[in-house]
Amino acid sequence: MTPSVFHLESFQADMLRPAGDLLALRQQFLRATRPELPARFEDPVQAALAVTEAWQRPHAAGVAAFDHDRLVGYLIGDMVFDQIWGRAGWVRLAGCALAPGQAPELIGDLYQMLGAQWVAYGCFHHVALMPAATPDLIGAWFDLSFGIQQVHALASLVSLTLPTVTRLPALEIRQAGPADRAAVAGMYRVIRDHLTAAPVWGIALPEDEEEIRGGWAGMVDDAGMTVWLALEHEQALSMAAYERLDPAEVNLLAPERCTELVVAATVAAARGRGIGSALTHHGLTHAQQAGFTTCLTDWRSTNLLAARFWPRWGFCPVAYRLARQIDPRIAWANASRPTG
Repeated sequence: MTPSVFHLESFQADMLRPAGDLLALRQQFLRATRPELPARFEDPVQAALAVTEAWQRPHAAGVAAFDHDRLVGYLIGDMVFDQIWGRAGWVRLAGCALAPGQAPELIGDLYQMLGAQWVAYGCFHHVALMPAATPDLIGAWFDLSFGIQQVHALASLVSLTLPTVTRLPALEIRQAGPADRAAVAGMYRVIRDHLTAAPVWGIALPEDEEEIRGGWAGMVDDAGMTVWLALEHEQALSMAAYERLDPAEVNLLAPERCTELVVAATVAAARGRGIGSALTHHGLTHAQQAGFTTCLTDWRSTNLLAARFWPRWGFCPVAYRLARQIDPRIAWANASRPTG
């Protein structure tokens, strides 16, 4: 990497096309090691559409770095205001790219400007989605006090050889239907209880539970989703939901003929018996037979069960969600505070 002499400017709409050029070069680099990633974003026109989507999100802003008149890097992020994330700043996957050979330390200068805008708006939770195959870039974010929070992974269903599993004699695996709405909704508590415990400690607001359970139950009615249940003596012990992804959507991780494993859960008392493995084997086999060539999923890095289970089934990280929490007292514990 060779450092550049650069100057920073606020990102403007006329920078979208050169930013797309940088993103297309990044996608070409990534696909050299992960060819199952979508090829269409190697096209600068398609890449510019992805950057435009990031730029047009509500409350979006960006910073661009120029070496003389050549764009060498950009950072675009949007502010999110909701119950779970609070006031947060997000860099989406298309919201950051550097020119080939550009020192990744440039990220620090870009983030310094963009992050200052977020903090001025009371956004103390900062999030950045970064490609897994760019360790130097991720290292630059680590130097800015970010850490891995979420893992996004792809499994190639073309080259994947599924391991042999032993099906328990009394285990039934079938697709969930309308009569299974209550059983599927009940699985939400399995996920909730696991992800709110150590070492994940993710929050689950009690006032949201009824709505979330309704969303889980509704998956069985969604024509774009396939929900599998594993039952023993008519009792649901495990479930997995797969969604057919729209290839027209701007998703830098999802190629054509991609399905997403949206959620999977096994009740705590049934773990360790091979039920989750049997259900995973069934679901991925069905996806292969349905013509899907890849499967996308994600998990919290602190979810130890998921972090150890999914890589054994061929899921390889393609992106990380990096996160940093700013001490909110900076809103008043700073040099602008009046002195007595």
